[in-house]
Amino acid sequence: MQLAIIVQLTVALLAGELAGALLFPTWVGVIALTLAPISVLVVGAWKVRRALEAMDHMQSAPVDALYAWMPRAPWLATIWIVVAAASELPNALMERGGVAASAGVLFGAGVVAALLVSFVLYPVERRVRESSVLRTLDEGNAVHPMPSRLGYVWAQARAGLVPFVVPLVVPLVLGEVAAQVASTRGANDPEAWRLTGMIAAAAALVVLVPVIVPPLLGLKRLAPGSLRDDLEQLAREARVGVSEIWVWPTQGLVANAAVMGLFPRLRCVMLSDTLLEYMPREQVLAVMAHELGHVARRHLLWMIAVISACWTLAGLVADPFARTIFVALSAGSEESEIAALARWLVLARDGIIVVGALWMFGWSSRRFERQADTYAVQVLSAREGRSDASPAAIDAMVGALGSVAFLNHVPRGRPSWRHGSIAWRQEYLRGLVGLPHTNLPIDRHVAWLRWSALVLVFGWLVLG
Repeated sequence: MQLAIIVQLTVALLAGELAGALLFPTWVGVIALTLAPISVLVVGAWKVRRALEAMDHMQSAPVDALYAWMPRAPWLATIWIVVAAASELPNALMERGGVAASAGVLFGAGVVAALLVSFVLYPVERRVRESSVLRTLDEGNAVHPMPSRLGYVWAQARAGLVPFVVPLVVPLVLGEVAAQVASTRGANDPEAWRLTGMIAAAAALVVLVPVIVPPLLGLKRLAPGSLRDDLEQLAREARVGVSEIWVWPTQGLVANAAVMGLFPRLRCVMLSDTLLEYMPREQVLAVMAHELGHVARRHLLWMIAVISACWTLAGLVADPFARTIFVALSAGSEESEIAALARWLVLARDGIIVVGALWMFGWSSRRFERQADTYAVQVLSAREGRSDASPAAIDAMVGALGSVAFLNHVPRGRPSWRHGSIAWRQEYLRGLVGLPHTNLPIDRHVAWLRWSALVLVFGWLVLG
């Protein structure tokens, strides 16, 4: 879902260049944009109906198909958003409200479609919750009341959509505000103001996220007790400063965790209620160690360099390629043909840059996740007094990944753009048994990746 949302936002921002590419009038664009959420609603409702009928007959295949379709549903909306962006609709929107209005309307359709995925899924989730009440009580776990349909949609949005969309949108909005201020003051370079506003907003979010997120998600401090003592001791052993450990209340809907904050006095870890209530303690410690691994290996800072390198490298490849094709095809052409060719090549170049950069970033992100998994095994093994990967530590991390997949209704083999499939990560971890903590291949791979990214970005800044 995250990748689809990024693509939708990219298409919305590039609508000015895409507008009119398909020669569709404005009314066709309006219909296409309307179909973005409606198609998700219709297909989802049909799949939910089949899943409910299958559950009545104790069949699982349609239910599995429904949960497999969920992360793909936003791509259906993305197709319609692309059609709308390539019509005359963006030009009509920009005439009335500028680039911000056009991008907001197009991206808004994608957000609505994402919300509708949770809306249509509600009856199945409610049936699953009701059918598991007795088992939950027998296991001694907490029973969360099922929220209303709108409450469920809001809970899912708070858990998955808001934390992801806000960091994407806020820098863009503040960058646009800065550009508008520059225009009203007669500044010579509004684009420089826009870039400055975006960078300042992104930096502020990175620094202040531990302050912003707790009230936004309704986080609660983990109560004192043996579990909190174990988690705090684990952070000390990992030499990672953590100011607070939060419980993320999701009404039993999400099993996830995250670490936030660059600075130790602001840094905090949040663990969802589902994770704490349903996972064995050794698995909770493994999840905590994984999150600490992101800090210990400085993944956040290096990820900024990697993202920059991905876009830089994609541009360095796509731009000369597009220029070469333009020179070859424009020779002997008329002026109108050259203009049309240039437009299509610009769109093709931008598309290649987006696809290439996102592919490279996904590949890199999956290696960072693998390194964090490895770090968790190393820390847990060290607690046993071992300098190699112990079977118990590996079992804890493998089990934690399996529990996350089960609790979130995610098939272990489902690919993930940023994290990799659960099965892929588990298979790798099982191969670590007995390996020493030092000089592991994943650590060498990530070191090569991050320094290559730094050299690429620094070289482009100096030589470009």
